[in-house]
Amino acid sequence: MNRKEAFRRWLQNETVAKTGRSIPAKTIESYIKGVSHLSDAMYENGVIDKRLYSMNQSGELEGAISAIKKSHVYINMNNESGNVLHKALNQYVKFCSNQ
Repeated sequence: MNRKEAFRRWLQNETVAKTGRSIPAKTIESYIKGVSHLSDAMYENGVIDKRLYSMNQSGELEGAISAIKKSHVYINMNNESGNVLHKALNQYVKFCSNQ
């Protein structure tokens, strides 16, 4: 199973802290697509050397996340998304830390 699908399954098993309910399918899809879109944009803009779903080492991911969060491209994209990219990225980091 690739990391994208593993992330999807992990999200399906997570619950929303406030309600204790499963994360809605629509939200899961927006997170999956958000991480992909963000990853592609950051790679194409030279912010990261590899796409997020292809990073396997925690140090590699930590460095990439740090670079992404400092990027003006990310800040603009996140603002345009209504903070969805920030939430998606945080969920992805949480997923990776549990692997």
